[in-house]
Amino acid sequence: MITRIHRSALYYPNSSCAFLWNVTLSNDSSIQTCIWQCDYEDACQTAVYYRDEHICSLFNEDCEFGSIQPAGLILASVICYRRSQGPNLDCPSTVEFTEMETQTTFVPSSVVNITQPWVVAKSMNIGRYYHTASVLVNGSILVTGGRGSSYLNSAELYDSLRNTWKMAASMSFRRYYHTASVLLNGSILVTGGRGSTSYLDSAELYDPLTNTWTTVANMNAKRCYHTASVLVNGSILVTGGDGSTSYLDSAELYDPLTNTWKMAASMSFGRYYHTASVLLNGSILVTGGRGSTSYIDSAELYDPLTNTWTTVANMNVARRYHTASVLLNGSILVTGGENNGGYLSSTELH
Repeated sequence: MITRIHRSALYYPNSSCAFLWNVTLSNDSSIQTCIWQCDYEDACQTAVYYRDEHICSLFNEDCEFGSIQPAGLILASVICYRRSQGPNLDCPSTVEFTEMETQTTFVPSSVVNITQPWVVAKSMNIGRYYHTASVLVNGSILVTGGRGSSYLNSAELYDSLRNTWKMAASMSFRRYYHTASVLLNGSILVTGGRGSTSYLDSAELYDPLTNTWTTVANMNAKRCYHTASVLVNGSILVTGGDGSTSYLDSAELYDPLTNTWKMAASMSFGRYYHTASVLLNGSILVTGGRGSTSYIDSAELYDPLTNTWTTVANMNVARRYHTASVLLNGSILVTGGENNGGYLSSTELH
């Protein structure tokens, strides 16, 4: 259930509930990101997530249903969260809501200045590539591993407010071509990759509050060039990758609550350098990649509720090294990549 409401200002919604402040989130944010923001602030009791604009409004009262009453000219999709009750997707208010509403009219309050130049930010402490970068709950960026003058286990944190980098605690293993996933509790799970001598099945967890890494249970398979997706229920789905001796069709699930991995249903194709996108309905769409003999144009859909994969329509172009982005209307935009015909400028929508 998504509530369609109007509100008068981008940063100060009209509400009878005591308002703290707004947090501007990244474009790949979700309701969970807004929940983390509320949990991170001791004073926060209620959060409202404006999905279309990636704004998270925080309130220091356990706001009663109907007390959040924005009004104005900007139409937005809203989801509410109350610390005392957990996520409440109905988000009751004084306005009518429509079930599974996806078509909204959004009037942006500002327009990106296409002539705005890029500004050089502070350099990292260590040069690296094939690393990961994760947006933490507090807005900092955690960069992990990669390759530089050697295989790296170092990590560093970027403070966007101060434009500064500082070294974080180092991982237990040197790794590149790994994944880093922000879990629902705000910690970061790093999985697999390549080390200095071998492919890795190890996984470790970073706690931003204590700046510590904890080694967790190993995956069932060594893999790099794989994907890791955070599911709606908090589990992490790892798919495919290069297993050193073969390209993998296997998938596995990590449960952060029990620190256990279990095998999930296998994909129809072994693939690496593919993408995995969490769709608005909670399913995961895997596209493209490279297989044992060729580049792949196939796509398949994972249903977490039934632990099943369904083959969907093939892409128009086989590709690896591409990107796949979930748009606000639920479509997926695939861009670029590479195949045996060269580097691709083509894009397609599903």
